[in-house]
Amino acid sequence: MVPGHRERRSGGTFMRFPVIPSPSIELVRKPEESVRLFLGSQTIQDVAEVLEVHPGHLKRWLYVSPGHSGYTIFEIPKKTGGTRRISAPPSSIALLQGKFKTILDLVYQPKNCVFGFVSGRSIVDGASRHKKRARWILNFDLKDFYPSINFGRVFGLFKSLGAGHKAAAIWAHLVTVDKVLPQGACTSPTISNMIARQLDNNMIQLARKYRVTYTRYADDMSLSTTKAYFPAELATMTGTGLDSNNVQLNKPLLEAVASSGFAVNDKKTRLCSKFVRQEVTGLTVNEFVNVRRRFIRQIRSMIHAASTKGLPTAGADHITKWAPSGRVAPEMREPGFNTGNYFLQVIYGKLAFLRMVRGPSDDCYVKLCLKMLAIDPAPPKQILEIKKMYEEFQVFICHASEDKTTVALPLHNALKAAGVVSFIDCEYITWGDSFVEKINHALSRAKIVLVVLSMNSVDKAWPKKEINSALAREIEGSIKVLPLMVGSEDDVAEIKSRLPLLADKLYTKWAGDAALLAEKIKTFLP
Repeated sequence: MVPGHRERRSGGTFMRFPVIPSPSIELVRKPEESVRLFLGSQTIQDVAEVLEVHPGHLKRWLYVSPGHSGYTIFEIPKKTGGTRRISAPPSSIALLQGKFKTILDLVYQPKNCVFGFVSGRSIVDGASRHKKRARWILNFDLKDFYPSINFGRVFGLFKSLGAGHKAAAIWAHLVTVDKVLPQGACTSPTISNMIARQLDNNMIQLARKYRVTYTRYADDMSLSTTKAYFPAELATMTGTGLDSNNVQLNKPLLEAVASSGFAVNDKKTRLCSKFVRQEVTGLTVNEFVNVRRRFIRQIRSMIHAASTKGLPTAGADHITKWAPSGRVAPEMREPGFNTGNYFLQVIYGKLAFLRMVRGPSDDCYVKLCLKMLAIDPAPPKQILEIKKMYEEFQVFICHASEDKTTVALPLHNALKAAGVVSFIDCEYITWGDSFVEKINHALSRAKIVLVVLSMNSVDKAWPKKEINSALAREIEGSIKVLPLMVGSEDDVAEIKSRLPLLADKLYTKWAGDAALLAEKIKTFLP
């Protein structure tokens, strides 16, 4: 028997359940086995087996104790006006839903047009499908997306996957509240994508027929075309100009949505041409995927407020500004609330979004991060990486990995002792970093490129690329290249024959005295 488990006989077979009042959210069983059991579940005992809990706990949490009726209901304001109803499940239900989500994510096979709540995909990926080439973009939302997915639809989904009648009803009961899919449960996004599969199929057929590009992020739908006019069969503009909220969606499009069990939110339909700002899920896509200018201005303003007023005051002002709109929780206005830390997290959240959209090397993002270094002495890792990456490197050490411990590292340490900032890959590039990005940046910031030339490096592709890049920049007059030969005279002759661009340059031979060589290199610095 598995330690910490007890066995229960049911139908002639043994089932193991953790002995818990508070089980782990992680599934012990292999994912593939959990999926198999879910697809073949028939009874409440089967459901409990899949979720790795005792049937008694499952019954109590779902049907007896406050459990399933203990959802916390609250509303948050929408940016476009109105409120959004959030239903947060109690801890016991949230735990079961967390386990079930792991299984659902394995079962669900997203189509290429779906970008919301799909692992490895983001709003940037979805917006990229429409960037630059689209002459017209149509955006519209689905009305009451989660509330329109009721118990019956969820029950039918699970039955179609293979679950029996009783099991499908239990699964549907687990993930719904008040007979609809709640916004606030971790299972709702994946289930909504599964329910919307027919919608995606219908829209893909329309997209092929009228030669448009279709993407969906949750309830945000986008269609774009490279044609001079947007297909009138799908939508026509009733307003004037090249950007209009007065758009009439036509029969084929409305039928594709309605036949899938959804309805269009008429208040959020927009059709615009490439001559005005085009957006997909809040990101501009005219030339490249980007955030709005006012988003960057907002970050700058917040950083300026933090640097001039101090974090606590700037945070308190921010809370006071947004409190009337309901965008801050009531406890944030209570005495003793850490407004400075809250304000920092808001800024870092916005910077993280900017990084996701524009990339970690974006000049604007980097400048904003460097400003934060003057405010926060203990910033997140990403901000510290920016600081390290944008230091001025005086010397870049180009070498083969075989020469690292015998030549490159001793030189790097000697240069550091001499007060010279040098770049070596093993110190500045860590697991998960972009190797090309870090190397290119260090080369662009260096004043001297010290090229360690040996029989190890002449035949390697990457050192050759670094050497060629350095020589090109030397011709432009921005850096100086210093060759350091390693090996015998025969090796030096062979190296020069293989690298003719370096043949006429004066070189120094490596004699093992790193400190002496570091002082010599120092004389070349401005």
